[in-house]
Amino acid sequence: MKIIFLSILLVLMPSVLAAKTVVFIHGYMEDGMVWRNKGVTTALLADQYVDQGTLVLKNKGVQRFSSNRSTIFSPNVFYTIELPWQMSIVQQATILSHYLITIYQHRKETITLVGHSNGGLVARYALVNQIQLAKIVNTLISIATPHLGSPLAQLAILANKTPLDELSQVLVDQVLEKSTPLFRQLRAAKPDSFLYWLNQQPHPNVAYISIIRKNESLLPSKLDYVVPAYSQNMNNVFALRGKSTAYASNQSHTLNRNDGELIAYIMRSIN
Repeated sequence: MKIIFLSILLVLMPSVLAAKTVVFIHGYMEDGMVWRNKGVTTALLADQYVDQGTLVLKNKGVQRFSSNRSTIFSPNVFYTIELPWQMSIVQQATILSHYLITIYQHRKETITLVGHSNGGLVARYALVNQIQLAKIVNTLISIATPHLGSPLAQLAILANKTPLDELSQVLVDQVLEKSTPLFRQLRAAKPDSFLYWLNQQPHPNVAYISIIRKNESLLPSKLDYVVPAYSQNMNNVFALRGKSTAYASNQSHTLNRNDGELIAYIMRSIN
């Protein structure tokens, strides 16, 4: 009987040890559903990951919204989250920390973070600023993230100061003006800038993976006009030089199904 029990345990242990939890972090003017709508999560579903829905921070704490009513514990799962995308990186990172701690308390498994565009910076700042997260996060995958800044951030700040017609001014008041603190943090990483400070800080010992839009295509639909390729590579971050695995992607700035295939491939390589 003991031999049979041990055999069963040895069969079950690999799946338990390999349990993986992925948290998708959306970027500017996006929400948690973008990962599903763009087909990114399709590849993980094909790899037997279970969609755990979207986490939203309410007055009563973190709440989960999901169409999946299964309560069975699954070895591999993914979550999406809702962040106030118009707020600063610092504010969004505070909310992200709440989500991650809540997920870890439920799963008791280390977490892989996948951040698109500004979401990658929110994740990186959270790791640098919240020491306890280094114990529950094993990997950060950033996609088209402006680690060294985005030229469009400065343009957005200037647009907010430019006289516009009445309709345009309403849009500015609703979007650009509220996002000004964020745009200031996304400016080029030069002395006295937020990104320059962040990129000098000690980073926790987790795996860093950069998915970079190559920007070498002649087709406008395949170019990233938002973030230069060099800015997307975490190896160009002073504190992370030589520490990031980089993957090239011939796509535009927005998310797509190919990102899902690449993420699934990366997740299969993570022990």
